[in-house]
Amino acid sequence: MTSDHHVAPEQVYWSCSPDGGSRIRITGVGTSHAEAVNATTLQEPQQIPLNDLHPLATTAAGARRRTGYVLDTGVIDSLPAARHVQDLIVQRPHLPVTAIARHAQVPPTTLKDVLRAADRGQQRNVNADVAHRLLLLSAADLPHEARGYGGQSTDAAPVMEHVDRILVEHPEISVATVARAATMTVSTLAATLKDVRAGRPRTIKVRFAERLLALKATDLTPAFRKDAVDATPVVEHVRQLQEAYELASIAFIAKTAGVNSSTLTSVIDDHAAGLRRGIHPTMARQVLALTELPAPAFQRRPGVTDVGLIRRLRGLCALGWTLNAIAHAGGTTVKSLTDFNQTGSATPSVKAAVLAAWGQLSHRPGPSGLARQRALAKRWDPPLAWEEENIDQPAAEPLGTRTAGRSGEWTPDLLRLELEFLRDEGLNWTESLARLGLRSQRAHELLAEGEEAVEPGCPPLRLPSRPQPSHELAA
Repeated sequence: MTSDHHVAPEQVYWSCSPDGGSRIRITGVGTSHAEAVNATTLQEPQQIPLNDLHPLATTAAGARRRTGYVLDTGVIDSLPAARHVQDLIVQRPHLPVTAIARHAQVPPTTLKDVLRAADRGQQRNVNADVAHRLLLLSAADLPHEARGYGGQSTDAAPVMEHVDRILVEHPEISVATVARAATMTVSTLAATLKDVRAGRPRTIKVRFAERLLALKATDLTPAFRKDAVDATPVVEHVRQLQEAYELASIAFIAKTAGVNSSTLTSVIDDHAAGLRRGIHPTMARQVLALTELPAPAFQRRPGVTDVGLIRRLRGLCALGWTLNAIAHAGGTTVKSLTDFNQTGSATPSVKAAVLAAWGQLSHRPGPSGLARQRALAKRWDPPLAWEEENIDQPAAEPLGTRTAGRSGEWTPDLLRLELEFLRDEGLNWTESLARLGLRSQRAHELLAEGEEAVEPGCPPLRLPSRPQPSHELAA
């Protein structure tokens, strides 16, 4: 530690060791030592001599430090790192800058900018982490044309077998967790695992191999936060919401509850894998407080079929509602309803829209006479022709109305009931007969037969008089 460097709690330091190392966070300062913990996990308490804590990664003579720790100051001058990389380029002239950046685990564009600024003599600041990684890089870490990784590589197969054994026996441990523990990139470990599993020859740096072989599952098991609560009730509550509602994705539930969707998804996935997992109490309270979901989610109705949805949609049209009005009431588009009417296959969103519109509009007539006429021409049955108990049953027949072309004989009583129903629906004589598929002459003949058989005191049905032939009207 230099005389002008002040060590204080909450400072973060990087390891100067060429083999890398974890960052540390200062928690207390004594006369000769500082108390520190792992900056990421806030565990692994240790005593660090104050003389091992430095403000810069280079000595007063400009040499790179290889022991102790250097203060993470956020941003620092990039010139020392640029000069160090330029020395590496002289030693490994065949290597492109991108390869050096990759081995230092820094963005290639950042390293190019740093070198360009140094060549031009311009002042440029760089993230302390980036500068630290560049300064720790040595020529021995870089590929050599004749000796691979400068003689510092070894066969990756036994190392990856050890890693695979940990991953298989402990599915709660991820590749990323292993890579972080070995202070290597996740992509490098994943690529090495892939090559070894495929039987392809692969080498790995000795220092990474030693770290990976020294790892134990107990070192990698995620800790259960002290302030966390059991996630099981939250997971079960989310499942209950998804069972009760259509269009209730985890992301939608998280957004409605005001929590992070990726965190909630991770909790549910870990629980499904049988992993011990906690959840923050605030998140748990917010999710458990959610008992109802807003639109576009809607409560599940298991008995609803596509046939029933078609009947509902066409019934609303027969009642005088346009597709525009139905789409507006259901929160969807006219195109979605048109496509459904043509294909007969409903998506969850269309199902929600039709049911919502049915609940709002089926109990009152619509304002469009044109919609009624078109529905009449297509012989679509109105809502009153169906009961909620059978509207979703494909074999169900409409009630109170007779569909043209149906088998069976007309009787005076049946015709009387049909005409009374259609009259209550607002259809006139001509429209009623068109709906029933009867000629006017045949209808009058049936009604005349009924008048002869009617019991005394039974009021006759008031219907329009039989229209006169055109030649009689002309006379």
